[in-house]
Amino acid sequence: MNTSLSIGMQALDASEAALNATSNNISNANTPGYTREEALLSENAETFNDGQVTGGGVNIDAIQSVRDELLNLQIAQQTSAQSAANTESASMSQVQTFFSTSGGDIGTALSSLSSSLAALSGSSSTVADQQGVLSAAQSLAEAFNTTAQGLTGAQSTADSQVTQTVAEINNLTQQIAQLNGEVSQVPASQDGGTVEDQRDQLVQQLSTLTGISVTQGSNGEVITTGNGTPLVSGTQSFNLQTSTGTNGFQQVMDSNGNNITTAIQGGQLGGAIQVRDQTIPGVLTQLNTLASQFATAFNAAQAKGTDSNGNAGQPFFTVPTTGGAAAGISVALTNASQIAVSSDGASGSNGNVANLSAALTTALPSGETAANAYSTLVFQVGEAASNASSQSTAIGQSLSQLTNQQGSESAVSIDEETTNLIRYQTAYEAAARIVSTIQQLSTDTLDMGSSQSF
Repeated sequence: MNTSLSIGMQALDASEAALNATSNNISNANTPGYTREEALLSENAETFNDGQVTGGGVNIDAIQSVRDELLNLQIAQQTSAQSAANTESASMSQVQTFFSTSGGDIGTALSSLSSSLAALSGSSSTVADQQGVLSAAQSLAEAFNTTAQGLTGAQSTADSQVTQTVAEINNLTQQIAQLNGEVSQVPASQDGGTVEDQRDQLVQQLSTLTGISVTQGSNGEVITTGNGTPLVSGTQSFNLQTSTGTNGFQQVMDSNGNNITTAIQGGQLGGAIQVRDQTIPGVLTQLNTLASQFATAFNAAQAKGTDSNGNAGQPFFTVPTTGGAAAGISVALTNASQIAVSSDGASGSNGNVANLSAALTTALPSGETAANAYSTLVFQVGEAASNASSQSTAIGQSLSQLTNQQGSESAVSIDEETTNLIRYQTAYEAAARIVSTIQQLSTDTLDMGSSQSF
């Protein structure tokens, strides 16, 4: 009877533990990041005594959270990729506004300059028409300046995001390292689910900031960037650093001071670096090429004629040799009378206007006219923004599938937990019946012995 009583008590303990886990699951059904728990039970070894075999009852191995580490890693990787795409999409959407038709854009300014030259060609070279050309040229130079400034401004925004994101990464890695220490202190027989849930939440937040790789070490999770730079190892975190590079932008350094900027991919940090160091510089290069080649062609046409004062045409535009052609292009002429409208120097001649107009309609060294080159650039900027947005959407669909799969394994199902509640309640009541029965039998036996003593 003592053996039976022990088995019954073990059954009570096991059923109670399972009921507690089920109750905790139900109470946290709507808690973000909660991972459902389950009681792990095992059969105790049988005992052999005087040729009799007796069951060993049940043992509570642990209360364990149901989590799939591989699935968590896949979600983290997809989260990093989507975050990078979102960062690029937001930046390129901002850049795209500098190329939209607003009346002050380069495309509109090129069209206005062409129209003003056409008006000058059809007139007797009046001062008003000449002033119209000069004003249109100044508007074009300003449009180049404004667009270039917008692009560099977007670069600066991305650069500041690098510094901010690195600080957030360091904050998260320090918290994760601390939680690693707390998890390692939880006895193997107990569940560290609450702490692990907190750590998983932080790891997912970290994955939005940069691409990461997560493995299990002897002292907890080991986290590195995609290129292997350590961020967390057990209870130790490794801070990233930023330092101003020769290009004036913030470079990302590992804890040993090595520059890892070009190796970073994924997350807000990878997306910001991609936009700052690759995407925007590519657009700026094409814009500078357009500004430089157009100014050179227009100046060459200007040099073929003479102005209203009989002087040889002097350079119409000034383009700086450093600092970017688009950002620094300006009109060199100070008076409309300096426009070289005449092809032969004769009073009232406007024969050189055709050469000036040809600078707009003739292919530049890039192979396209100025207007077509700008249209190509506008298309490329729009395509970059669209591609980033489409990539984010596609990754989002994959991420949604992984999240649903994770939910089916780790999230709480009220229907399932209700069924478990009834099952474990029934088991508890049955175990209690065993204990009460054995206690009653023990009492009856003692009573029998007491009666026989009289």
